[in-house]
Amino acid sequence: MRDGHGLDLALLILRVAAGGFLLPHALGKLFGWFNGPGLAGFAGELRGFGLPSSAPLPLLLALLQVVAGSAVMLGWQARIAALVAAAFIAFTALLALRNGWFWMRGGAEYPLLWTLALLAIALAGPGAWAVDGLLLSGDIA
Repeated sequence: MRDGHGLDLALLILRVAAGGFLLPHALGKLFGWFNGPGLAGFAGELRGFGLPSSAPLPLLLALLQVVAGSAVMLGWQARIAALVAAAFIAFTALLALRNGWFWMRGGAEYPLLWTLALLAIALAGPGAWAVDGLLLSGDIA
């Protein structure tokens, strides 16, 4: 691949993977899709961690995760969206630390991986094959 297209393709793959893995979890929290807990179940999960869970917090957190996951995937406001998503998942990793390292035992390994992937997107930017890249190039009016 020439002229940086390899990097643009790599960033596209990374964005679609990171946003694509985040989005179903968010939709599960928001609507109960994909065997997710829905808002009531998500509020229960927050309570289980000793976190505030009264309305509208579960709704706002689920919406934040939906918007951030979608924006990362599309490459729209990707640096900010990736930072927001990374912060959300980093908090999940911190909560999982009490279970150790390995994700198969509920540990921090998996959320930390996605935190780092999202931070890489925030640092590198979305690449040319993103809504941000199209807007900057003037290809979209």
